[in-house]
Parts: sequence; C-alpha cells; structure tokens
Amino acid sequence: MHILPAFGNRALATITAEEVSAWERQIAASGYSLRTARDARSTLATVLGDAIPRYIQANPAQRRRGKGRKGQRRIQRIEQAGKAWATPLQALLVAERCAALSGHDTDFVMIVTVAYTGMRWSEVIGLAPECVHHDRVDISWKLYELNGRFYRGRPKDGSIRPADLPPFLAQMLAHQVGAGIAHKCTCLNTEKPWCPGGHYVFLGPGQGHFRRSNYSERFFRPAADGSYPARGPRPAMPVLIDTEASFPGRPVPPWPLAVPGQAFQPPAGRGVIRLVSAAETGRCAICGRAWPRRLDGSIIAHKAGAERCAGSGEVPAQDLALASWLSVLTGLTPHGLRHGHQTRMDEDRIADVLKSERMGHEVPGMRGVYSHVSDTMRTELTVALQERWAASLRERARLAPCSIVPVLDALLAEQSPSVNKIGSQIAPKNGHGSGELRPRSRR
Repeated sequence: MHILPAFGNRALATITAEEVSAWERQIAASGYSLRTARDARSTLATVLGDAIPRYIQANPAQRRRGKGRKGQRRIQRIEQAGKAWATPLQALLVAERCAALSGHDTDFVMIVTVAYTGMRWSEVIGLAPECVHHDRVDISWKLYELNGRFYRGRPKDGSIRPADLPPFLAQMLAHQVGAGIAHKCTCLNTEKPWCPGGHYVFLGPGQGHFRRSNYSERFFRPAADGSYPARGPRPAMPVLIDTEASFPGRPVPPWPLAVPGQAFQPPAGRGVIRLVSAAETGRCAICGRAWPRRLDGSIIAHKAGAERCAGSGEVPAQDLALASWLSVLTGLTPHGLRHGHQTRMDEDRIADVLKSERMGHEVPGMRGVYSHVSDTMRTELTVALQERWAASLRERARLAPCSIVPVLDALLAEQSPSVNKIGSQIAPKNGHGSGELRPRSRR
C-alpha cells in the first residue's frame, strides 16, 4: 500500500536514506499512525536487506544506531505507558454514549465486548455468530479495512484463541445473536480475500461494517472526549444534548463551544440547524427545531427532512434544555479498552498464561512450553470480570436510575433507585444562562 507506489519502479541504487526518512514522515503526516509509518519502513528495510551485497552495499531504509529495534521498543514502551486506558465505569459510560449517539443498542454491546474480552477492533467487527457460544467467543477471524473495502483474514500474528465470557456478557451476546440483530453485510466482493458478504454479530444500521476512522470521529471520540474532534478548518465542537431525555441526554446537532464570561451567539446561516428561539423564530413542538414565526407568533409550515412538518399555526414550544457532555477520558481509543482489560487482569492477579492467551500473545521461553490454562484459571477470570461489571453497574446506577440506551436501561431497572445530582456544562440559552444537568426520574 505504501511501498509500491513510492519505490515500486525505482532502481535500488537510487534510493537514499534521506528519501526514505522523508517518505516515512509523509505517511504519518497523511493521517496514518506513527506505528503504521514505522512498520512500513521496517518492511522496506527487510526487503532491501535481501539485496545486500549483490545489488546494493548499504540498506537506505535501515535506521541509524540508536534508532533501530531496541530504540523503537523503548519508544513503544514510553508511548504505551502514557496511553489512556479505561476503568470499568469509564468503559461503561463510553459505551453508553456511543449508543446514545448512534441510537442503537449494538454500539453499547460492541464496546462492552471490547472492554471485557480485550479483542482488537478488527477482531470484534469480524466476529461471526457461529463463533459466539454460551460461555466463550472464538476469536478466529478479523476484518481489516483497506482502501474502502474489507478483507477477512486470521487475527494478527495468527493469534486464534478463545475468550471466556462472564455471565453478563454471555447474556448480552446471546441476545445480540438470538434476537436476529446480526444480519448479512452488504459486501459484494467476488475475489479473495475481500469480504464477499456474510453474517456478523456487529453491523451498522445500514448493514455495513463499522469503519475505524469514521466510527472514531462520529462516535467514539465524542463519547470519550465530550466533543467532536477538529477536522481541517472546523474546530472541535462539544456534544450538545437535550436534557429532557433520560441520562446521558439525547444528542442534538453540534454547535461551537461557548466561551465562559462571553455572551453566546448562536450560529446562523444556510444549513445551520437552529436549536433555540429568537425574535424571528420559534421552536416547533412537533419536530423540535426553530423555524420562522408568523406575525401572530405562530410557526410557519415547513419541511423537516423529506416530509412537510405540520407546523403551520403551531404555538412555539419552549426551548430545549441544552447541556454539553464533560469528558469521560480524553484520548481514549478502542485499543485503550484493550489496555484497560490487561490492567484489570493484572490487578486481579490472573495467571500469566491465561492473560497471554486472552490478549493473543505468546508466553516467552520455556514457560510457554510447560504452562497450560486450567478450568480453575478460567473460572477465576470470569468471576473477577463479573464482579467488575456488577460494581461498575452499581456506580452507574448512582449517577442516574435510567438510561436512554434500552439495553442498559433494562439492566439499571434491576439496581437500587438511588440518585445523585450530576454536574454539567450548560450551553447558554438565547446567549445567556447556566445550570446543571439533573437525571430524569424513572416514570
């Protein structure tokens, strides 16, 4: 993907070290991760190494002393030490917000599955219904996105493995599969290894696969950070919610961030979704958006999407009670959920051989030859994970007794109805005002 376009038609002797370094930087600058850029250079170095000494005398892709594998391992350790990883409550809150943004339970179950199995992103979107059993999932396949298409292959480094399920997650996945939520994807590829179309546990609303960058920008980043990421000239914007809905609120179209101490000016212009009234506009009680008023103050008939909304003659409703999400854990990624899963197993003193199996790693040395996973180890792990989940659910119930996400709302209904007040940043209404977000009581 990276090597052939840049060097595929080049004579080996014409490739310089400076050119390779500039190429590596360009990969990172074009939106790929630093790891992808480093891996591309390492692959090029391996390829060019086979040409020594017959065709070239030195490898232009080889890093200078101190920047080779040992140096890269040190850098990787430092980067991982600073990587954001989620606690059980944080993972639950991010999963809830992802589902609130998408409007589907699937997102909640998918994020919780990643947090409690340590699956990679490519592995969870490639999970097939036949790989889900009553007490475990078989991680046998992955779906990797490349140039807008998905190919189905074995997990990274051939790490085919089982992942034992705590009871709560086994029940969630059984419902996800048994309720007919898993459908056939829309892929129509005819050549291997591209996905030809098949049944998967987690698919988007249109039965397409979740795309990593798209999902990160629209759902995961806003859920974790509390704001939509900046993109080009567009600045980062907070996630606004209608607080009249159940916790954590119903997300509405984003607006620019309010500056403390300054009167907020609602955005205006073509294509801007108005959420608050003004002298010339009023909020329609049917579609919930602000539209021009008649001289008598009623709302003019208008279109809401493809259909005409019955707004003519309607008396303007009160403005939405808007608030913005606070950050759950800034910088968290789906891979950070995997880090959190490993950390919790360390805290619960799970056997190294089981941790390595679950994460898809190999136990080094002779320990990997003579160590084996026992049923007792598996039971200890599932009990520990179940206790972690139960504790996080109790903590979540103390924040609010209900949820806008149906699958979580059903779980919270079984918890004690204790309610605490939750603080929030409030978007000013008509340019002014402040307040706090209060959980809505269950009716």
